[in-house]
Amino acid sequence: MTRREKRQAALFCLTASALLLLLCSQCSPLYPINVWGDANCLLTVGRVMKAGGVVYRDIYEQKGPTLYLIHMLAACITERSFLGVYVLEVLSFAAALALACRVMARRMPVRPACALAALLGALVLTSAAFSRGDSAEEFCLPYLMAALALAFDAYGQRPGPMRKGALFVCGLMAGMVATIKFTILGLFVGLCIAEGVLALRAGGFRRALVSAGVFLSGMLLPVLLWCVYFLANGALGDAYTAYIHNNVFLYSDVTRTAVDLLRDICDTVRDNVLWVLAAVCGLLALLTDKRERLALRLSVLSMAVCTFAAVFLLGRTWTYSALVLSVFAFAGVGRIGKRLGRLLERRGMKAAVCALALAIALLLSPNAYLRGEDRENLAQTRLARFVHEGATLLQYSHLDDGLYLTTGRLPQQKYFVRLNVNYEEMYAELDRYVAEAIPDYVLTAWSPLPEIFDRYQLIATDAGYDDRDRINKLLYLYRRK
Repeated sequence: MTRREKRQAALFCLTASALLLLLCSQCSPLYPINVWGDANCLLTVGRVMKAGGVVYRDIYEQKGPTLYLIHMLAACITERSFLGVYVLEVLSFAAALALACRVMARRMPVRPACALAALLGALVLTSAAFSRGDSAEEFCLPYLMAALALAFDAYGQRPGPMRKGALFVCGLMAGMVATIKFTILGLFVGLCIAEGVLALRAGGFRRALVSAGVFLSGMLLPVLLWCVYFLANGALGDAYTAYIHNNVFLYSDVTRTAVDLLRDICDTVRDNVLWVLAAVCGLLALLTDKRERLALRLSVLSMAVCTFAAVFLLGRTWTYSALVLSVFAFAGVGRIGKRLGRLLERRGMKAAVCALALAIALLLSPNAYLRGEDRENLAQTRLARFVHEGATLLQYSHLDDGLYLTTGRLPQQKYFVRLNVNYEEMYAELDRYVAEAIPDYVLTAWSPLPEIFDRYQLIATDAGYDDRDRINKLLYLYRRK
């Protein structure tokens, strides 16, 4: 790609990202609110950080600090909506699409590659794995795609291990992912396995040590920067407990059988069938393509296998977990490059593909039920009217249902929701807050406040959207007596 082509591709990908996410993400201005509890938790933590709080020390959540930094930046744009998150989503997905174009342009002209990237982007954003938008997996996509692009450049053009500069950048990408959600590192594990084998063959154990040192130096850079931040704020122990210890030992106690694993895989294929087929067919085409170097084929296979293992073998598999596998759909489609490129070079074909991508986003997004809804009709807005200005609020049960956002309140307690972590201190502190009647208002979801907490009175109930997009989740708002 020439410099001019790179600029044109970047502008196209930014536009495509903005339009597709406008239609598909519940963070976009076309949606009244993102009703997903995870997304609301992230934005609430970002708002607390903007106000001067330190994540893990002052407010407890279990994902990586870089993800909360992203949401702090989003809160700097606006604190009362997800508009800031949408802006950062657009930039993140645009970067992923631009890197996908770079990979696909190895076998086809740039413009057809851009059109295909937009079409695949629409398939990904309308799949179940995208969920409602604003997942950790979504913000990892550009880093995963960057590592794939560097692997194609390095292993596809020359024999032997990756150059040190490119390997350092791969390590840096791994460090960014590690500080967003470390269970997404599978692709980088596969890259390291491939690099280790190639380094051993090229220069023996010494060259393998050099590769490992360069990669780890890049990976440790963002990790050490965060360690310095937490150390300076007296929160290094809190960060370790929340992000490492509790995620490894307390996150899930569900025993999964081989049948459960097979069910998760089948459900993922069914719910994301279009981009999964693109990924599988593309990878098969790559592995059998003798025009590509063996090092490239084996490295991509290693990355795909390790990513698959990380998604399905490291504890519970959520609907959105498979989103990280979608990068292989972009990498795979480029294998049929020349023939597909010639087809898309015909007059009007690129415009038709782009129009198809927009039509898919408009008509097939599972989030379309909420698009254009009046925010005043939501339970979060109706319940917010009962919370007086300056009052304190606590969500006692379930994840963040959005009342912190619609009331403009910031949590005053470290444990502001009940997370999916078997953490006794969190349970005990939530009970203490309510038993001592510390917050002015308390919100519960699905079930009322236990009767033992008799210092609060029920003042309003409403129904919000559940995980199946039905208005089926009962919300109970209590005020201190």
